[in-house]
Amino acid sequence: MSRSTSPLFVDAVIDCMGEGRAPTHEEMMIVAQHIWSDGAASRSAFAWNSLLMSSPDRLCSMRAAGLALHGSR
Repeated sequence: MSRSTSPLFVDAVIDCMGEGRAPTHEEMMIVAQHIWSDGAASRSAFAWNSLLMSSPDRLCSMRAAGLALHGSR
C-alpha cells in the first residue's frame, strides 16, 4: 500500500490503481464520502451517515467513487 502525499487523492484510489485491483466495499464508501463532502463547502463529512442508502446524493457519490477507483478498466 502506498500513501498519497496529496490531500486531493484518497489513499484507496492510489492503492487500487497502483495495485491494479478492484476496490473493497470499505474503500468505495471512503472515497464516496470524500467526494460527497468535498462537493459542497457547507457539507459536513459527518452528515454522510445520515443520508439514506437510496438518496440521489449518495448514489451519485458511489458512482463517482466507482469511476475513480476502477479507472479505465
